[in-house]
Amino acid sequence: MANNLEKFSPLANRLDRLMSLDIACRGVIQVLYTAAAEKQGAPLVLSAAQNLLQQVHPGDAVFIATGWMDQPLVDPGHGETDGPPGAIALARALRITCKARPIILTDASLVDGIATLARAAGCQCVPPENLHYSISMNKLLTLSVLPFPEDWTSAEKEALRLFNEFSPTACIALERGAMNEQGVIHNMAGMNTNASQAKLDAVFQLATQKSILTLGIGDGGNEIGMANIAECIRAAIPFGQQCACGCGGGLAPHTLVDLLMPAAVSNWGAYALASMLAALTGLKEALPDPVRERLVLEASVGAGFHDAIYGEVCGSVDGASMETQLAVVQLMREAVLQDAKRNG
Repeated sequence: MANNLEKFSPLANRLDRLMSLDIACRGVIQVLYTAAAEKQGAPLVLSAAQNLLQQVHPGDAVFIATGWMDQPLVDPGHGETDGPPGAIALARALRITCKARPIILTDASLVDGIATLARAAGCQCVPPENLHYSISMNKLLTLSVLPFPEDWTSAEKEALRLFNEFSPTACIALERGAMNEQGVIHNMAGMNTNASQAKLDAVFQLATQKSILTLGIGDGGNEIGMANIAECIRAAIPFGQQCACGCGGGLAPHTLVDLLMPAAVSNWGAYALASMLAALTGLKEALPDPVRERLVLEASVGAGFHDAIYGEVCGSVDGASMETQLAVVQLMREAVLQDAKRNG
């Protein structure tokens, strides 16, 4: 492990820098990244990848929570483009590098859209009980997408059922809204979005109780995992201390994780982690690819996903164009390939 840390730290630092480039000028990532790095130690992507490779073995289930319906009054059936594309890239990488069974958990109304994105990436969506066949037969990249309840009591019951049935060895949250200490999920404007959100905090709280690896990837401070740096969020992020909905708790989350990876765009954190998994295992086919990601982002338009900042169904993500997304993917891919060429 020490040799890996020394050998791969330069590459991991490059991936950390790429995922935290504030290209869309949102102005929060350096605060979030610095707080996480100071508390956890950098590079963040290397720690996350190494822990996943240690904990996830062939046939193990990995839960990936994603999807955000940020316009519940305007468009309650669709979500934003940040989260699902990255979840697909990460699920694909875990399937290739760990031979894991990726199970994506999301809101019921987003299941079909995320399945569409998965197929654009070359993955087939199958019932979770069928995932082990593709691993044992080494045929077809597969994943599952399951709905999760919106009310807390049902969420706790469903989390327990899923853990009993699938025994996950890791749980990853990617751009997934988190409850504060009052149990309220806020958007970045400090408004209550509880009614439209599946309560996936229940999965991560149960994972912590069972000592199962948890990882959070987010970009604003209101996502699952950001409780690790809640003090920073309350001090430096708008509405972190005092929200606009009247609950009195602010948007700082309450659910902790083992590892936190803030990124300028949450998808970029997923791309960086997939790239690091590919580098550590030498399995280049796990690398994100701009050609494949273009297909995924184009499919997101057809599936009705929108850019939460532009407010448009256009394939961009968090105010950065599709071309910018693909450029970041290409830079991460090139960083891994060049590192392998020079350092073996």
